[in-house]
Amino acid sequence: MKILKKFAALGIIGAALLVTGCNGFERNVFQTLSTSRDVIDKAQADYESRKLPHNQCAFALINDAKAVQTTAVNAMVVYEEQKATSKDLTAETALVASTIVSLPPLVVKIKTLYTNPASCGGSI
Repeated sequence: MKILKKFAALGIIGAALLVTGCNGFERNVFQTLSTSRDVIDKAQADYESRKLPHNQCAFALINDAKAVQTTAVNAMVVYEEQKATSKDLTAETALVASTIVSLPPLVVKIKTLYTNPASCGGSI
Protein backbone atom coordinates (compact mmCIF):
# COMPACT_ATOMS: atom_id res chain seq x y z
CA MET A 1 0.00 0.00 0.00
CA LYS A 2 2.86 2.41 0.81
CA ILE A 3 4.39 1.80 -2.62
CA LEU A 4 1.10 2.74 -4.26
CA LYS A 5 1.05 5.98 -2.28
CA LYS A 6 4.60 6.77 -3.46
CA PHE A 7 3.69 6.11 -7.08
CA ALA A 8 0.56 8.20 -6.70
CA ALA A 9 2.50 11.09 -5.16
CA LEU A 10 5.14 10.95 -7.89
CA GLY A 11 2.38 10.74 -10.48
CA ILE A 12 0.70 13.82 -9.04
CA ILE A 13 4.00 15.68 -9.06
CA GLY A 14 4.72 14.56 -12.63
CA ALA A 15 1.25 15.59 -13.79
CA ALA A 16 1.57 18.96 -12.08
CA LEU A 17 4.90 19.55 -13.78
CA LEU A 18 3.41 18.71 -17.18
CA VAL A 19 0.34 20.87 -16.71
CA THR A 20 2.02 23.92 -15.21
CA GLY A 21 5.39 23.62 -16.89
CA CYS A 22 8.46 23.22 -14.82
CA ASN A 23 11.68 24.98 -14.15
CA GLY A 24 15.12 23.43 -13.80
CA PHE A 25 14.76 22.99 -10.05
CA GLU A 26 11.51 21.05 -10.44
CA ARG A 27 12.92 18.89 -13.24
CA ASN A 28 16.00 18.03 -11.17
CA VAL A 29 13.91 17.18 -8.12
CA PHE A 30 11.56 14.98 -10.12
CA GLN A 31 14.48 13.16 -11.78
CA THR A 32 16.19 12.66 -8.42
CA LEU A 33 12.98 11.35 -6.86
CA SER A 34 12.31 8.99 -9.76
CA THR A 35 15.84 7.63 -9.94
CA SER A 36 16.22 7.23 -6.20
CA ARG A 37 12.83 5.52 -5.93
CA ASP A 38 13.88 2.96 -8.52
CA VAL A 39 17.16 2.21 -6.73
CA ILE A 40 15.55 2.05 -3.29
CA ASP A 41 12.68 -0.19 -4.43
CA LYS A 42 15.10 -2.56 -6.18
CA ALA A 43 17.35 -2.66 -3.11
CA GLN A 44 14.37 -3.42 -0.89
CA ALA A 45 13.34 -6.31 -3.13
CA ASP A 46 16.92 -7.58 -3.35
CA TYR A 47 17.31 -7.34 0.42
CA GLU A 48 14.13 -9.34 0.92
CA SER A 49 15.33 -12.01 -1.53
CA ARG A 50 18.81 -12.00 0.07
CA LYS A 51 20.57 -10.77 -3.05
CA LEU A 52 21.96 -8.02 -0.82
CA PRO A 53 23.54 -8.48 2.60
CA HIS A 54 20.85 -9.40 5.08
CA ASN A 55 22.23 -7.54 8.08
CA GLN A 56 21.43 -4.55 10.27
CA CYS A 57 23.63 -2.19 8.24
CA ALA A 58 21.89 -2.89 4.91
CA PHE A 59 18.49 -2.86 6.60
CA ALA A 60 19.17 0.53 8.18
CA LEU A 61 20.59 1.98 4.96
CA ILE A 62 17.57 0.96 2.89
CA ASN A 63 15.12 2.17 5.53
CA ASP A 64 16.95 5.48 5.93
CA ALA A 65 16.77 5.98 2.16
CA LYS A 66 13.06 5.13 2.15
CA ALA A 67 12.42 7.65 4.93
CA VAL A 68 14.33 10.43 3.14
CA GLN A 69 12.56 9.56 -0.13
CA THR A 70 9.15 9.79 1.56
CA THR A 71 10.02 13.11 3.21
CA ALA A 72 11.26 14.52 -0.11
CA VAL A 73 8.15 13.37 -1.97
CA ASN A 74 5.92 14.90 0.69
CA ALA A 75 7.90 18.16 0.56
CA MET A 76 7.52 18.28 -3.21
CA VAL A 77 3.77 17.65 -2.96
CA VAL A 78 3.49 20.62 -0.58
CA TYR A 79 5.62 22.68 -2.99
CA GLU A 80 3.29 21.85 -5.90
CA GLU A 81 0.18 22.59 -3.82
CA GLN A 82 1.64 25.92 -2.74
CA LYS A 83 2.68 26.71 -6.30
CA ALA A 84 -0.97 26.59 -7.35
CA THR A 85 -1.98 29.23 -4.80
CA SER A 86 1.07 31.42 -4.18
CA LYS A 87 3.89 33.16 -5.99
CA ASP A 88 6.28 32.93 -3.03
CA LEU A 89 7.76 29.44 -2.87
CA THR A 90 10.85 30.36 -0.88
CA ALA A 91 10.07 28.22 2.17
CA GLU A 92 8.84 25.27 0.11
CA THR A 93 11.86 25.42 -2.21
CA ALA A 94 14.22 25.47 0.79
CA LEU A 95 12.46 22.48 2.37
CA VAL A 96 12.59 20.42 -0.84
CA ALA A 97 16.22 21.37 -1.47
CA SER A 98 17.31 20.55 2.09
CA THR A 99 15.64 17.14 1.89
CA ILE A 100 16.55 16.12 -1.65
CA VAL A 101 20.27 16.72 -1.07
CA SER A 102 20.37 13.65 1.22
CA LEU A 103 19.17 11.21 -1.44
CA PRO A 104 22.15 10.97 -3.85
CA PRO A 105 24.66 9.92 -1.15
CA LEU A 106 22.23 7.25 0.10
CA VAL A 107 21.72 5.98 -3.45
CA VAL A 108 25.52 5.74 -3.89
CA LYS A 109 25.80 3.74 -0.66
CA ILE A 110 23.01 1.40 -1.77
CA LYS A 111 24.64 0.89 -5.17
CA THR A 112 27.91 0.10 -3.41
CA LEU A 113 26.18 -2.83 -1.69
CA TYR A 114 25.89 -4.49 -5.11
CA THR A 115 29.57 -4.15 -6.00
CA ASN A 116 31.01 -4.49 -2.50
CA PRO A 117 28.65 -6.28 -0.10
CA ALA A 118 31.30 -6.09 2.62
CA SER A 119 30.95 -2.30 2.60
CA CYS A 120 27.96 -2.74 4.84
CA GLY A 121 28.98 -5.10 7.55
CA GLY A 122 29.76 -8.32 5.76
CA SER A 123 29.06 -10.57 2.83
CA ILE A 124 25.81 -12.04 1.63
